[in-house]
Amino acid sequence: MKRMILAATAVILAGSLLAHAETKTKKAAASSSVTLTGEILDLSCYLGHDHSAGKDHAKCAKACLTGKGASAGLLTKDGKVYLLVGGHDNGDVYKTACNLGGEQAKVTGTKSDKGGLQAIVIEKVEKL
Repeated sequence: MKRMILAATAVILAGSLLAHAETKTKKAAASSSVTLTGEILDLSCYLGHDHSAGKDHAKCAKACLTGKGASAGLLTKDGKVYLLVGGHDNGDVYKTACNLGGEQAKVTGTKSDKGGLQAIVIEKVEKL
């Protein structure tokens, strides 16, 4: 009887350890450090209107990002769009990204993919 209890306990413990390891692996796969280049977007205009990117839209993008509080995004050359967010420790870098609305920039940060939403928690942004 004691052997059965010990065996059952070992199986339960092994299962718990495997589940924990799988969860850690999934979390690691969901976020990673990246450096991407592209246009800083005002997502409000980009998602709501046609032709709301590029040099012709730069003035509007800056106004919407810095004055109206629109969310910022990054449009890469391959057509992917990432939500840009400031980290809790470095909010000023998000403001820097917003000031580059409509311009090409290099963004470094942690890429996160949750619920189908791709985002970058910005650590550094540079105008190109």
